[in-house]
Amino acid sequence: MKRYFYRPILELIFVFGLAALISGCGSSGELTVANIRARSAASGQNGAVYFVIDNQTQQDDILLEARGDVAETIEIHLSSMDENSVMSMQQQASVSIPARSTVEFKPGGLHIMLINLKNELQTGDIFEIILVFQNAGEIVLNIPVTDQP
Repeated sequence: MKRYFYRPILELIFVFGLAALISGCGSSGELTVANIRARSAASGQNGAVYFVIDNQTQQDDILLEARGDVAETIEIHLSSMDENSVMSMQQQASVSIPARSTVEFKPGGLHIMLINLKNELQTGDIFEIILVFQNAGEIVLNIPVTDQP
């Protein structure tokens, strides 16, 4: 008799456990930003912000803009070297962030350009900018100023 009393409870636990497992398998993940940093720079000069965007969602996203009040202008830029070893930098209207991938913003590549800084950025300072994504919306970054490239 005990066998029949416990069996419905065990079946119920199994069904709910299986449902939880299946719902977890389809998890869409999230878009995160890590390894955030900026280098020191003088007031009135230009600075740059670097980080890694990790898109673990199941859909592509697009970084549309960066904004904040640390500089007169904040833009998305891409540095590249041509066949004559000449570095150049171009403003980017947006940056595609493919699903299940990472995109690194680093020296010599993609970065956020801080044009005409309003204040000096010194090692140890922290300032804020906002990244705006098509799907993920706004992500506020607290950016430490470091000596790390």
